[in-house]
Amino acid sequence: MNTLKSNNRLILAIAFGAIALAPILALVIAELLTATLNCVVREAGPTNCLMFGVDIGNILALLYVAGWAGLLTLPTAGVASMILYKKAIDARRQEK
Repeated sequence: MNTLKSNNRLILAIAFGAIALAPILALVIAELLTATLNCVVREAGPTNCLMFGVDIGNILALLYVAGWAGLLTLPTAGVASMILYKKAIDARRQEK
């Protein structure tokens, strides 16, 4: 018995895909900001990095550390996203 419609499965697949990629996106944003602002940011602790007169070193360090969450989210949420997407496509084929 299927309890989810194909549209709901597709929405869940997109949501799980976003969850899977969020830590990697945070890491890329931190790397781009660090390169643009010519800062040296270490995961071990915050350093001074000014943007518009505001120190964002703590935020950049947090974004770098968030990249490690990708080791967990990419396999789990990524696989869930692929499974839900396949089920959504199969359900749409059956509906036609």
